[in-house]
Amino acid sequence: MTEKLQTVVVTGAKGALGSTVAERFLQAGCTVVGVDLGLGNDGKPFADTERDNLHWIEINLSEAQAVRDGVAAIADEVGPIDAVVNCAGGFRWTLIGDAKDEDIDFLIDANLRSALLLVREVVPGMKERDYGRVVLISSKSTLNPGTGEGPYAATKAALNALTKSVAAEVAELDVTINAVLPSIIDTPANREEMPDADHDKWVKREQLAELIYSLTQSVGEPINGALIPVSART
Repeated sequence: MTEKLQTVVVTGAKGALGSTVAERFLQAGCTVVGVDLGLGNDGKPFADTERDNLHWIEINLSEAQAVRDGVAAIADEVGPIDAVVNCAGGFRWTLIGDAKDEDIDFLIDANLRSALLLVREVVPGMKERDYGRVVLISSKSTLNPGTGEGPYAATKAALNALTKSVAAEVAELDVTINAVLPSIIDTPANREEMPDADHDKWVKREQLAELIYSLTQSVGEPINGALIPVSART
C-alpha cells in the first residue's frame, strides 16, 4: 500500500470479481469499503465482523440520490475515498431485434448509469485533494463485439469514452482513471453458463485483480486514461 492509498471502494464486492479485487487491497493493508445490494443495512457503512479494515454499505448504484448519499456516508464515517474500483455490472446476450425493454434498461443501469453516477460523485473530491485512483471494468467485446453482444458492448463502450474524457479532465493532477477490458472472466457463474468451453483460455480473477491493483499505485508516472485489453490464452 502506498502512503496515500488508504480507503478503497469496491463495487460489486460480493461478486466473484469484486470479492477477489477487495481481497487484493485488503492484503495490501488498505481499508476496503465493499458496495453491493442485499446487505440489509440502512445505507450507512458498517464494519465486517471478522476484519477490522473491511466495511460494507448497500448502495443502489443506478439511483442518483442513493449514490450521492452513499459516497457522502463513506467519506464521513470511513474516510476520504482514495480509490474506486467499479466491478458492478451485468451481461445479457440478445440479438438486437429480440432485445426487450427490460434488457436495455438493465444493461444501461448496470453498466453505464452506475459507473457514470459513481464517477460523478467521487472525482470532485479527488480533484480537491489532488489524489485519487479510479478503475472501471469495461469489456474486450467493445473492440470487436460479436453477434448478440451489441447492447452489452454499447453500454461498456460508453465506459471507454468516460475514461478518456475524465482522464483529460484530471491530467494535471495526481488523479487517474483507467479501464480494463477483459475477455471472458473465469467465474463460477460463467463456468456454469458455458460448461463445455475451454476455461483455460479465460481471464483469471486473481490476475485481473493484480492488474487493477497495479493501476492504483504511484510508482513512477501513474498511468492515466488507458484502455487495457486483458486476455488469457487464445
